[in-house]
Parts: sequence; C-alpha cells; structure tokens
Amino acid sequence: MNTPEHYDNSEGSIYLFCDNQKLNAYEFDMIKRIVRCRRKGNWLEDLKKTKELIDLYITEQKDKFNVKQVMLNGEICKF
Repeated sequence: MNTPEHYDNSEGSIYLFCDNQKLNAYEFDMIKRIVRCRRKGNWLEDLKKTKELIDLYITEQKDKFNVKQVMLNGEICKF
C-alpha cells in the first residue's frame, strides 16, 4: 500500500492501536494528530487543530463525564 511518510505502520496501524484502546472518534482523532504531527511537517498547525478538537470534545461530551467546570482558552467555564 502506498502511504505518506507520516503514516508509520511498522508496529501496527494507528487504527489498530485506537481500536485496542477502545477510543471514541474524538480520542482517535486527537491521538492520530499528536502521533503524526512531527513527521507530517505541520507541527504547530496540527497541534493547534488538536487543541481545538480537545475543546470541542470537552464542550460536546462534558455531560457524559459529569464535568461541572473546565478551563477553556485560559478561562474557567462552569456548566
């Protein structure tokens, strides 16, 4: 299979790892971005996207995990 350089599957795919860890879609995307950011060549851009994704995950899933307050963008947000 022809894959970009930042896809290093020499120890198994990121998909297999995430499946074994039973990660949801948010967690999978965060892990994928962090693992590949140094090799992909867009380190800062990819980390900024990951930070945005983490904030989205918190906002959309806070009730599922019974979260009452978090810090988003340097400010404490109460729910």
